[in-house]
Amino acid sequence: MVCITSVLQAPIQSFLRPSMWVPGCKKLHSHTEMWRSDSVGSDALLKDIIDTVPELTSNDSTKSTYVVNKVDEERGYVRIFAFTRANWLDVMEFTLRGNKLQAHSFSSGFLPLSIPLAVILNCVLFWIPFYDKRFNRSRLDALREAMTADVISQDM
Repeated sequence: MVCITSVLQAPIQSFLRPSMWVPGCKKLHSHTEMWRSDSVGSDALLKDIIDTVPELTSNDSTKSTYVVNKVDEERGYVRIFAFTRANWLDVMEFTLRGNKLQAHSFSSGFLPLSIPLAVILNCVLFWIPFYDKRFNRSRLDALREAMTADVISQDM
């Protein structure tokens, strides 16, 4: 269950992204892939992603809750918040790049957002390295497998 403190802090945390400030450390808790489909176009892939989010929440073995945060059809962009059971915020972003779709998932901060003022504390603690145990890669894999379109993935 996502607590109100987490919901209120999530937009700020996803904008600031303190865990992504240190180039070497961010590789420990982020994953990026390039997706394409031979069966549907990139625009249809974005819609398929949005339509798959409720199924992703119900089938997630880690009990994460997924929320579509932003959809910009003109830019070809979708942002999804993944709140873990402890209310850490992971962010999944999908951006059209020509006829392909860039899929990016990352942990947004060191502390869970259930802690009051965690956004500020995460900005202070941005330098602390942490490992995501490949949850961001697994999250993208689970979404891709749940989608109705056949998606081909390539690591970046």
